[in-house]
Amino acid sequence: MRTRWLQVCRARGTPAPDPARVVPFLSGLDEQAHEALAQALVLCLKGQEKRRELEILAWAAGCTRPALLAQLQAQGIVCTGHALFGAGLDLMASGWDMSARLAQLADHPDDVALLREALARQASASSLGLETQALPAMDNAAAPLDPDQETAPDWDQGADTPPEPSDPSEPFIATRHAFADPSAPARAPERLQVKLFGSQAAHTLEIGPHRRSSSFMGVQVVTIESARALSKDGSDGSGGYDWGRKLTVQLTPEEMPGAMAVLMNLSASVRFGQHGAARDKFVELRRQDAGMVLVTGQGSAVYAVPVKTGQLYYVLGLFAQAMARGLPGGSVAEVLALVKASQ
Repeated sequence: MRTRWLQVCRARGTPAPDPARVVPFLSGLDEQAHEALAQALVLCLKGQEKRRELEILAWAAGCTRPALLAQLQAQGIVCTGHALFGAGLDLMASGWDMSARLAQLADHPDDVALLREALARQASASSLGLETQALPAMDNAAAPLDPDQETAPDWDQGADTPPEPSDPSEPFIATRHAFADPSAPARAPERLQVKLFGSQAAHTLEIGPHRRSSSFMGVQVVTIESARALSKDGSDGSGGYDWGRKLTVQLTPEEMPGAMAVLMNLSASVRFGQHGAARDKFVELRRQDAGMVLVTGQGSAVYAVPVKTGQLYYVLGLFAQAMARGLPGGSVAEVLALVKASQ
């Protein structure tokens, strides 16, 4: 099942489980929970998944992460990841949105009580007891041998960011996302970027936090850096782009869904103004034949770069990844569904 889960993560952009804990998590599931997860994976691989299957996969991935278990421990709830998954399935059947409920758990003691009850039912039904003093030793012990381990690809599929082209003949570069291994030594957070190059200007789009992210469930935003193209016979004679005098505009959490609506072809265009200290910067996304045009500007300076249909996939993916980051159990699929529902 571990290999199948990895395949779905890559094909559907669903959250990846913690690679150091996925095996003990799977081996601890009771029959009902195991069947629910297996069925969701099969439907996703066939392209027949619905919202429920995506929610199950996002919840399962969240239950493998120490951060979620630590969050619950702060509320006096100490349990195994597989017991939490089973309890969550029970609550989801009664209408719970696990990501939203857990994000606000500290402010809702009634939800804490309901989660305790669901865990108690899970323990009774599957004979998986709650730990009362510490997280189970199995989560910290060496993982048992996984029969899929020899044939499964590595979880960390990172790659170095490719170099920027020296001229507009190479119009697009995107970084690749890696499934991080929390058990590995600490390293600098990966910078997810998409670079767009045109004959007149270039954009670099990058995910990052916003000063008001905490007010919007931890969502991150996209920052756009723009530079004008230099002529081949310019003063430096190199062509390329004038990144030394780049324009930087950061979208706000409120603007992100509107930008995604254009990327998803739910809206024809959107313009966000009043950016910068002087309130003279703007960002505009506008659909056009065979793609879209992304325009930034400040005063009379305008930086427009056409985005072809094939490139929109990666731009949309970047925006969706930004909004999914920080949300407990959040996934790209959930973000896309929420944007569509809000339009």
